[in-house]
Amino acid sequence: MNVLRELWKRYVVGDPDLYQAYVSFPTRADGSLSGDVTDRVEELEYAFEGRLDVYARVSSIAIVSDRVPAEQFDTDRFEAVLDRIEDTYAETHSLARLEKWRPFDDRLVKSYVVVPVKPLFPAAAERPKRVRSLAE
Repeated sequence: MNVLRELWKRYVVGDPDLYQAYVSFPTRADGSLSGDVTDRVEELEYAFEGRLDVYARVSSIAIVSDRVPAEQFDTDRFEAVLDRIEDTYAETHSLARLEKWRPFDDRLVKSYVVVPVKPLFPAAAERPKRVRSLAE
């Protein structure tokens, strides 16, 4: 019966019982964070009502929230913070976002994973001109 309830909440209602998030913030080449990042961390703290942990990584910091009841979670505020994170990294990274639904203690959790990633190849304007080899 729990499976039917989970499927109903996920696909018909679209309303989870709890929300959770993991957000990564890459550092600059010198290991520092931009001032905007600290503002985004503070905004996430308000969105999750202080229920988050900050972890230092080798080349980033990670924000991991506790599970927050749906009644206490402001989805619009969270989406606005994600838009500002995307603006913060707009020139250097793309924002990868993943939403997952998971059961937890007879409740349904909607989890967000948000990671700014560097592009694999430079933009066309930044590519160096092709150098002809001596064999040609």
